[in-house]
Amino acid sequence: MANIIIRVLIIYIVVIAVMRLMGKRQIGEMEPFELVITLIIADLATIPMAEQTIPLWYGVIPLLVVAVIHFVASILSKKSPFMRDLISGKPVIVIDPKGIDFKELKNLNISCEELLEALRNLDYFDLTDINYAIIERNGKITVIPKTGAMPATRKDLQLVKPENEMFYCIVENGRVIEKNFSEMGLKYNKDNHNGRCIMSDILHNMGCKPKAVAFCALSEGGDVYIQKFGEPAKNFKIPITDGHFLESKLEHKKHDGDTISTTQQQYNANSGQLGAKAMKPKPATTRGKS
Repeated sequence: MANIIIRVLIIYIVVIAVMRLMGKRQIGEMEPFELVITLIIADLATIPMAEQTIPLWYGVIPLLVVAVIHFVASILSKKSPFMRDLISGKPVIVIDPKGIDFKELKNLNISCEELLEALRNLDYFDLTDINYAIIERNGKITVIPKTGAMPATRKDLQLVKPENEMFYCIVENGRVIEKNFSEMGLKYNKDNHNGRCIMSDILHNMGCKPKAVAFCALSEGGDVYIQKFGEPAKNFKIPITDGHFLESKLEHKKHDGDTISTTQQQYNANSGQLGAKAMKPKPATTRGKS
């Protein structure tokens, strides 16, 4: 029994290592050679797990060989466009301004019905709205719509909105995640003796301790999303001042601020010069009398 457990653990660790080497692509985003290698790995991993008569190395060594093959294929794909097209194929335009390219559809073994279904999944129901449709290497379809069919953006509507900010998880299941404070450039002091800590300000606002918090996330702009155990979530904004930042982050922040202010000053100076020129009275002209 122990032998089986050990074999499964070793194979599991090797498979995880091999999959990590292949990157973080999802199944639907894999190129053909990556999908083939994934299927081979799944098959190779099950053989030494199920058959105890097969030596463990007969399963580990093939997995390592597959990892090397994947590494070599990836290098060749990056170095040589010819090898990339040979191994993974190349994007194919199936719809252009002239219409559907039936020859390419036939080469890809895709019917018109399948093409229309894929377009409907992308919310394109009218072929006249499509300028180009491209089948990518991983089999997904990319659509470039005509200008008139493109959705209006905030820029088109001239709507000003602040940039979206990233949220960091700072408390999970009553445990403070200190490393995320460092990633944000903020101080975290358990005893709160050496400068201000934004965590204490958040908890003071909520009137609780970290152990009572199920989840808490903080954005770079000071937006807080917090939920205590057994209670509904709350959100509020908390000011992040210079006292909350680490010295290294503060110096970088000040440097960025100086650069911006210098640029702004130059812009203001130029604007002032232009304004002065615009407001400068023109010399009076005299007309000769007849």
